Parts: sequence; C-alpha cells; structure tokens
Amino acid sequence: MQLNDVHNSEQLQCLFDENKGWDKQYRLIIQLGKLLTPMPEPLKLEEHKVKGCDSSAWLVISERDGHYDFLMDSDTRVVKGLMKVVSLMFQGKTKQQIALVDCEEVFSNLGLLHHLSPSRANGIFAIIKKIQGVN
Repeated sequence: MQLNDVHNSEQLQCLFDENKGWDKQYRLIIQLGKLLTPMPEPLKLEEHKVKGCDSSAWLVISERDGHYDFLMDSDTRVVKGLMKVVSLMFQGKTKQQIALVDCEEVFSNLGLLHHLSPSRANGIFAIIKKIQGVN
C-alpha cells in the first residue's frame, strides 16, 4: 500500500503492519505529516491553539451538513504526522461516528502508545478530546 492511498484508519493499520519496527514506523509518521494539509498562517491564532501540547499545535473544526472537517498544524514533524493519523480517524465523520471511535485502541493497534512520550501522548489526546467534544 502506498502512503497516498491511505484514506482511513483501516488502511492506516495496513500501512503500519507493512512497516514493522519502530524505526520504520517513526519514518512513516514523519511522511504522514508531510501529507497533512497546511494551515494558513492567519488561522494560527491563540484561540485555535491546543492546550496540553508541549509543541505549538493548532486545530480548527468546521461542520457542513452534519459532517466534520479538521484543519490541524504543528511546529514539529512528528506531531504533524500524529495529527494526520488523527485526521484519518475522524475526517468527514458525523458527531455520532466521531463518538464511536476508540482512539486508544487505534493508537494501541498501531503500536504508537508504547513509543510516544507522555507529553506527546497528552498533546495528541488533548486534540482528540477537543474533536470528540464537538457540539
């Protein structure tokens, strides 16, 4: 499976399964970060900053016809890659579908929970909490 062919968390799981070992998966996370749609600078406002991240991270949530879209960005490559993982889990879903996603299970199945530092994990889960709290 090619990186550009990944459009959901099931395909992401296949990609991680094909890239065994933390070194390969770390490089995969960096590559995923390059696929994250860049956030325009004017949107990188304090109100969009995610609290709980050691690095600077921004999240803008928009809704159209009951489906949610997420624009995310960070100043670090690894966090961008993890944001792409989060995006693949939630992008285009309804509020009800978002509520059903078990993020810890997804991150555990990908093998990421064992390798993320506590501060990085806290930051990513702060983003997830904000997404799962959509009204």
